[in-house]
Amino acid sequence: MKDSYRRFYELAGQRYPEDDLTYSSLSGLMRKKWVLAAMRRFLSTGNLLDCGSNIGRLGQEWRQGPVFGVDLARSALVRGRRLFPHVHFIHGDLRALRFIRDGSIANAIVIETLEHLPEPQSFLKSLYQAMRPGGRVLITTPGYARVRPRMLGLGLLRSYGIQDAPGGAEYFHTAYKPAELCDLVRAAGFEIVEKGGFEHELRGWVKPLVLAAGIYGRLAERFFPRSRLNILVLKGMHALEINLFFLLETFAFSRLLRRLFPEGRRSYVVCRR
Repeated sequence: MKDSYRRFYELAGQRYPEDDLTYSSLSGLMRKKWVLAAMRRFLSTGNLLDCGSNIGRLGQEWRQGPVFGVDLARSALVRGRRLFPHVHFIHGDLRALRFIRDGSIANAIVIETLEHLPEPQSFLKSLYQAMRPGGRVLITTPGYARVRPRMLGLGLLRSYGIQDAPGGAEYFHTAYKPAELCDLVRAAGFEIVEKGGFEHELRGWVKPLVLAAGIYGRLAERFFPRSRLNILVLKGMHALEINLFFLLETFAFSRLLRRLFPEGRRSYVVCRR
């Protein structure tokens, strides 16, 4: 039986420059800054397992021990080896983490990855087995306000030649509140160290930009879903967000947003085996 999930992510890794697009956006820049600070704050000396590493951009910043990056997309790992040769990349499926020796990992990060797994509990239980006693894990996911999303349309992926997903025109992509992440990791055996939200910088003021992007996306999906113009529009939106934010930041804008929006756009939990 063909594994449509694996085939989809292998193709996405080959054709879709996720790392470049993510870290050319304001969201990606804020996320990277927050995650690296959280790694320094919560993780301890020892090796690091980067689950869903893509090319390894986050894991390669770790200097407290060996770094192991695991991803399903072989082509992403090939690019990662060229860019970050000190990272030890593993072509593996997080749905079955049995290739990691029990009790061998001191630290792990699961950054914007759990929401892609239809059965996160299975992954978390296997991650628990891989962790050393006292080992720590940092997990981040998208958050949500009212109704949890479950499926995501292909959208921009079509412009990169990806026309099919495991769900037809959609693929599994959900979100979690901090308390829900806590429930998941507790059920796997972990102890909670800290939970919360981050990326307050993109609350409120970006609503008009999000609405405009949504309207454009619906038009593009209907009339020109495969056009390369969609890529240029996205990059233009990223540049506009970044320039607007840093203009407003001269007035301590991010400090104000943290007060107005105590819940960030993304959720996190730090847990311990």
